[in-house]
Amino acid sequence: MIKNIIFDLSEVIISGYHGVEHIIEQNTNISSEEVLKRKKETINVFLDTMRGKYSEDEYLETLIENTNWNENKEIIKRSIRQNLNTKVDETIKIVEKLKEKYNLILLSDHIKEWVEYILSTNKDLEVFKHKYFSYEYGTLKEDEGTFKYILEKEKILASETIFIDDNKDNVKMANKEGIQGIVFENAKQLEYELEKMQII
Repeated sequence: MIKNIIFDLSEVIISGYHGVEHIIEQNTNISSEEVLKRKKETINVFLDTMRGKYSEDEYLETLIENTNWNENKEIIKRSIRQNLNTKVDETIKIVEKLKEKYNLILLSDHIKEWVEYILSTNKDLEVFKHKYFSYEYGTLKEDEGTFKYILEKEKILASETIFIDDNKDNVKMANKEGIQGIVFENAKQLEYELEKMQII
């Protein structure tokens, strides 16, 4: 019997860092292709920033290093927050349907400053009983031990838990701990999957 549902945040409930290159292009003279290239080149620093090893400023300084973007650092920050204000259509309505019957948990790989902004501007996230962010405990969902840590922290059983994420590799990591998973595509598909599992 399912008692717990763990939701990812970025690209499931609210847009994250994915796609921000298009907003940066709109707000600056930097092409989306150039931003995407730098994001890929600095991916390891980005991942470690989500693990809490660096601040947002330190990551952005790495991102713009050896480019001509220095004057645009604050514009890049604003562009990121603009993207973080974009909700994924209809997902929160599904979350609201589930809140009376299930223990809802938010589990997100994220940067501290971005989470602070998201929580200050999205009061509907208070529906989640507990929220876990990678920068707080130092590991990502792709890292060994993260899901075990969440299960132990929550004192819940893997067999009674579902995990929802847009990243299939993260879902596979949850599966390794015995947690059922749903790879999120859109709200309509999620609702269909939950109905099939007789969750809603």
